[in-house]
Amino acid sequence: MNFKYLILFLICGFIFTEDITPEQLEKIKEVTKDVNSAPDFSLNSIQTNYPDSIYVLSKMKNNVVLLNFWATWCNPCRLEIPDFNELYDKYNKKGLEILGISISDTKEQLQNFLNAYKIDYPILYGTQSELQKVSLEYGGIYSIPISILIGPNNEIVRVYPGAILKQYDPNMYADLIYNIELSLSKIDEK
Repeated sequence: MNFKYLILFLICGFIFTEDITPEQLEKIKEVTKDVNSAPDFSLNSIQTNYPDSIYVLSKMKNNVVLLNFWATWCNPCRLEIPDFNELYDKYNKKGLEILGISISDTKEQLQNFLNAYKIDYPILYGTQSELQKVSLEYGGIYSIPISILIGPNNEIVRVYPGAILKQYDPNMYADLIYNIELSLSKIDEK
């Protein structure tokens, strides 16, 4: 995905220096056609109500997915959990899936965390190399929490850096609700 941005940058630089030909325009369309597509991944769920379920993003094209990159040691990440539980309870039956992707915790650490914290949505884990691959494919997750809203057909709708907290930043929370509802309405149109 990062390679596509580099090519797009180079093409844009070329465009502004010369007139563009129809062949060049076709090449640009070809290179950028899936620039907003969410990279596919496959990770396991830890919860007992989703026992060792494997979540594959490409199989969720008829859902709206909120990916939340987080870790158990991250306090702002923990503060998001009640608001995400509320969103999950309200919108899951309408097609919203929230997937918490722990960037650094082991299966055992996550299980211990879930014994203390109520989380209604699936929490995913993987090996360090699997998690690093997912992180890099999403542009490199260098700070957490970060959430990515993915609409139908796995198109990235919006990226939310930082904690999404209803009480702390109601504007960001309202933006998330707006984009969730807009994306869910696109599922209904099918």
